[in-house]
Amino acid sequence: MSAPRRRGLLAVALAAVSIMVPIAALRGDSITLKNGAVYRGTVDQEDTLVSVFDTLKRIVVRDTKVAKIDRSDAEPSQDRFALVQPLEVHSGVMPSVVYGVTATPWDEFGRRHFECMGLIGPRSTRPVKIKMTQAINDLGPRTSRLRGVNGFWQAGIATSQIPKEVVLGILKKIDQKDVNQRLKVNRFLIQAGWYPEARAELERLAKDFPDQAGRAQLALKDVKASAAAEALAEIKRLMVAQRPQEALAKLRSFPTEGAAPEVLVEVRNLLNQTEAQAAEDKALAEAIRRAWDELPSEAHTAGRTWLVEMLQALTEAPDAVRGRFGPFKKAQADTSTTPEARAALALSGFVAGAEGAVTDLKTAEALWKARDALHDYLASNSEADRTTLLGVLQELEVLDPATNATKKLDVTTLVRIARAMAPPLRNAQDETPGKSKILRVRDDPNPNEPTEYAVLLPPEYHPLRSYPAVVALHSSAGPESAIKWWADEAAKHGFLVLAPEYNLRGQPRDYRYTPAEHAAVELALRDALKRFAIDPDRVFLGGQLIGANMAWDFGLAHPDQFAGVAIVSGLPAKYVWAYKANARRLPLYIAMGDLAPTETSLIFDLGKDLISRNFDVTYVEYYRRGLEDLPEEAPAIFDWMSRRRRDPLPKQADAVTARTCDDRFYGVVVHDFAARRAIPPEAADPLGKGIKPATIEVRANALNNTLYVNTAGLRQFDVWVSPKLIDFSKRAEVRVNGKALFKGLPPADLEPYLEDLRIRGDRQQVYALRVPVNLGGRP
Repeated sequence: MSAPRRRGLLAVALAAVSIMVPIAALRGDSITLKNGAVYRGTVDQEDTLVSVFDTLKRIVVRDTKVAKIDRSDAEPSQDRFALVQPLEVHSGVMPSVVYGVTATPWDEFGRRHFECMGLIGPRSTRPVKIKMTQAINDLGPRTSRLRGVNGFWQAGIATSQIPKEVVLGILKKIDQKDVNQRLKVNRFLIQAGWYPEARAELERLAKDFPDQAGRAQLALKDVKASAAAEALAEIKRLMVAQRPQEALAKLRSFPTEGAAPEVLVEVRNLLNQTEAQAAEDKALAEAIRRAWDELPSEAHTAGRTWLVEMLQALTEAPDAVRGRFGPFKKAQADTSTTPEARAALALSGFVAGAEGAVTDLKTAEALWKARDALHDYLASNSEADRTTLLGVLQELEVLDPATNATKKLDVTTLVRIARAMAPPLRNAQDETPGKSKILRVRDDPNPNEPTEYAVLLPPEYHPLRSYPAVVALHSSAGPESAIKWWADEAAKHGFLVLAPEYNLRGQPRDYRYTPAEHAAVELALRDALKRFAIDPDRVFLGGQLIGANMAWDFGLAHPDQFAGVAIVSGLPAKYVWAYKANARRLPLYIAMGDLAPTETSLIFDLGKDLISRNFDVTYVEYYRRGLEDLPEEAPAIFDWMSRRRRDPLPKQADAVTARTCDDRFYGVVVHDFAARRAIPPEAADPLGKGIKPATIEVRANALNNTLYVNTAGLRQFDVWVSPKLIDFSKRAEVRVNGKALFKGLPPADLEPYLEDLRIRGDRQQVYALRVPVNLGGRP
């Protein structure tokens, strides 16, 4: 059929209607989780499982995660358009399994070419190639429906996945002389949140139908109010995403016309607060400068570069550093505070945080020297240089802000300094916000097979801020493809994206569950933690398709490294089935199409099992979708991630392991397994049968200052002890399988902490004592 003929049919057949979803009556229910997340749709509950269906997908969570359920029989208001698309096939059977999906972009008629592999019928075992043209036959502001033209297919799609220009083009094909259809187009645009387009349509409506001018003006008033409310919400999102300059620009240029009074009041308050804060920051910088000018000349000159660094930080990223000057600001009001004390509070607070601020100028100077030595230690590749720098750190003496007593520099102070400093491997040339860059891991133990990763920084990135990050595992198309999937929402939420290249050169672009693949991801993450301002407690893992296969495996194999794992169309295999217990402290977001291979028989049952154990698992099942990368899930995943953070040092944790590269769990670092407890990937059963993993249990008791470790299936390992779990100022004990392997006062040794920090780059998961364990032939 020719394009003009198709256009005519579509224009005639397009009619504005309000319709019910054919598969079920959709209610206006909602559930609110205890973390504040809200899901809307038809709510159902079966035993401990609570589900919400919104016509596109079903979201399943445990009832203990739900704060409240609001039920409503009212159907959510949606103005929809029925598109009569000429069909060649009107009936048939949907495939029971779908994978290998590819599709061209939607054209101006709401059609696309679609291909996949699939099984037709419940008893089919031979995959067939499916090719067809698909057409949108029901267009809604949030969800749409599609049909197969020359092959049978019925499914839904998020309208956000249809290019806006295609949707607008279709809407223009209605009868422009029909005022009711024009009004419904306008309601559609408002329900879709497309306020500029709705405003333009209302202005055209008033011009084309003078008798509707009054009605259009009333609607235009609502549109302007809604647009203003959305603009305010966007400003708040920018603030949370650490984009203060853009937020301030939007506050100053806020569209006041038609905005509700309460919105204008909030905007005015936010602008006043922001500008008042800027004035306070400027005054703070001036006060620091004055305090410096009042110092004796020798001190004034010696620390000039320190003053410049503090003032530069207050200029470039005041939100990141102003809290460090709290003790200094408090001292400003005390006229008895000497200039030396004020300068010391500013210097020490900046370099060691407000908790490390002291009034002793010599200590403040020592803290800066410690910062420089710590930076050089962490950045050095020379063992001899690190030995020298360790000596420098060990000789420094500082004043304890809690007791005012002089002491040698300790781990607690170094931790404060490390958390306040810029990343030790920072290179300004790597910092290109909004543009991805390929980096090579610096400290790669295998230079012949260099590990590379792509990185994308958020807008207004600054090395003194602290950002969440997602480690994005590609689906065999390379790191840049992973960056592309996550990029838009990462920018909106202020996330870094790290995309490791885990495929080895010359090997099939697949995931093979090998230690080499794990090493590539772990090395890339460690390198990024040392280069960029990443909050280790807000690092997430995610992937689609093959990358999601690895996300299942790598996440459960390294549960204490991540705040959560997002798995989009990933198939769990091998070690995943033996590692289910590792999800106890690791939140999981699992999204699948209900036509994906094994979705019902295996994956949903696995998700249900994890949910029933009261683990933090969110299961999302798309209706009539196959094994696809589901890009429409990105906004929901980022909302899910924004509500979670890692507990870096839980007082009680357990884990299992059955692979040599899965060797670090909550401070226990495995060196050797008992016989038949570690299984190589090529020998592992696809469903984990026969895997008998080693077990690890760690428990800290503050009452008797003891760390208990119980293991089975390990021969040699180290127990790393954190001063956050055990008080290093008192006698402590480390007991392994009931036997005391350390007993006494932990040594005041900086090297274990420094080496662990240098290697892993994790500034939040602090370990400062290593206890080696050799059980010999014991299981």
